Amino acid sequence: MTTFAELEALVVEQTRRPEVTSITQAAIRAATLRAHHVDFFKRDLATNSLSYTVSSTAYLYDFANISSSLARLRSIQLVQGVDNVTYTPVENFEYREISDLYDNDGNRREHMYTLLGNTLRLYPSLATGLISVYYFQNPVVSSVGYSSWIADDYPDELAMWAAAIVFARTGFAEMAADFQKTHIQSFKEMLVASQLLGTVN
Repeated sequence: MTTFAELEALVVEQTRRPEVTSITQAAIRAATLRAHHVDFFKRDLATNSLSYTVSSTAYLYDFANISSSLARLRSIQLVQGVDNVTYTPVENFEYREISDLYDNDGNRREHMYTLLGNTLRLYPSLATGLISVYYFQNPVVSSVGYSSWIADDYPDELAMWAAAIVFARTGFAEMAADFQKTHIQSFKEMLVASQLLGTVN
């Protein structure tokens, strides 16, 4: 596993600027997030189960502070109702905008969820008291506990990206642009190509 300190050393090798520690560290955090945001990578998928109390009179259930319940939440992929005894899926929920909860005839749609700020609102057809949320998770970018599969697999390329950010933030725009052109763009393409998980014949 590549540590934050190891990545920092790689960046300094590129920039030759050991004196701009805070800029280098901020650049590593920014480059790591940007790399993970190149696409929705399967390796960033995580899951968590959330429980709620079933009520015979409720037609919706709110999960407040969803970003606290789903660590480092980037984007939700799937919300699934789960039997709270057998843990088998019983219902998949479709995301709907708040303005699209009703069809053209004025009937409320079924099997859906929406987001209201930091609240996940669920409209179950079969309330079980338990849901599984599959979501894309951001990496850990703090210096303590740093964790990124991209940094593990491609430390040198990620260091180049961070170095470009350091150059841009310290007034070397031409060098930053050169790194963008010669390293970062091809790295983005490689990241996407290397994570295609389809069947290969």
